[in-house]
Amino acid sequence: MSLALGLRCVNCEKEYPLKILYNCPNCGGILDVFYDKLRGKAGNEKRLIVDESIQGLWTYREYLPVLNKENICSLIEGKTPLIRSKIDFDSFIAEELFFKDETRNPSGSFKDRPTTVAISKAIENGIQGVITASSGNAGTATAAYAAVASLPSIILVPEKVPKEKLMQMFVYGSKIIKVKGDYSNSFNLAKEIAVKCDYANLTSTYYNPYGLEGDKTIAYELFDQLKGLVPKYILVPIGTGPLLTGIYKGYKELKKLGFINKLPRMIGVQAMGCAPIVKAYNEKRNKVEPWDLVDTIASGISDPLKGYSQDGTYTLKTIKNSNGCAISVSDEEILKSVLVLGKQQGLYVEPTSASVIIAYEKLRKMNIIRERDLTVSIITGIGFKDTKPLMDSLNSIPLIEPTFDKFKEIEMLWG
Repeated sequence: MSLALGLRCVNCEKEYPLKILYNCPNCGGILDVFYDKLRGKAGNEKRLIVDESIQGLWTYREYLPVLNKENICSLIEGKTPLIRSKIDFDSFIAEELFFKDETRNPSGSFKDRPTTVAISKAIENGIQGVITASSGNAGTATAAYAAVASLPSIILVPEKVPKEKLMQMFVYGSKIIKVKGDYSNSFNLAKEIAVKCDYANLTSTYYNPYGLEGDKTIAYELFDQLKGLVPKYILVPIGTGPLLTGIYKGYKELKKLGFINKLPRMIGVQAMGCAPIVKAYNEKRNKVEPWDLVDTIASGISDPLKGYSQDGTYTLKTIKNSNGCAISVSDEEILKSVLVLGKQQGLYVEPTSASVIIAYEKLRKMNIIRERDLTVSIITGIGFKDTKPLMDSLNSIPLIEPTFDKFKEIEMLWG
């Protein structure tokens, strides 16, 4: 059974039932799920209570907000591998760096976690359709889970969303609409449509409070995979930032249970072409302002926060409360990191995911992260979802006549 009791505003602390609500009706603040006294299995091997009859992240259903097991809509997401790094960064080898590989989720990204929880809660509340605004991955996840639930779905995307992600949404059967301008335009229009058409809004910012509960299960899994060790740092690519806050919430719950006695420091990574949270952090402000002109290949984190900058402020607060930091990286550095992960780690990731690798290297050189600091980088999405940034590289692939002599000519060019 679920221990969830209701929703609570993070600003005014007013409480609400576990219904379809978005921002606090009283003050407009962000809503968060709260629980009865959390419990776990103690003894020599402290661990969370799990439901062995369900696979994936729903094994932790006691700590998730869906009350009736029959309402769960799942594709067996979660339980993704944790991989030790073997990357040589030229000046050092990252021996204490691990990758949480979220590309192994059913639709290819971490967005399956918030989506399975949000859509299951929508089903529990009798909603007849779903809508989301998405820069890509959330849209593909929503389309996939709506298909499983036999619910109609509408996906609003910015006009520059990668075609690979649009193809996924199309195959899953969603109604897709491109919206002129950046992601914020899609976000604000989705809010209006959801209200007027009585669809559940699954947009995976902080707008839907249930999605964050799926994100926090990464912390539960890391607790198991690291055998109770707590990373000193966790690096997360952030647009709005609920993944970062969700992971931190999971660790705070583990601390309340008495399973751990410290919390990780959260590091938010943004692209230089869209870095409103990093800007506020660097300027030592407590409030995030919207970004003006978005210009980055990292489409998954290209969120300017126009009209909902309080979401960025909440992420900034999480970063500061954890004694973490925020850092931005260039598109050139991101592309280099895509290739580093591929060539040295065998991981094929989209540009957004690669941002954490160059961020880690920078923070090591700045001596913020030290050699022996246990660090986890979240790999958020698979490379098949966004191939355009590297497509020009394929022009260098040779075409030869089918003879060994021609092969030898190419081999000599390879050195």
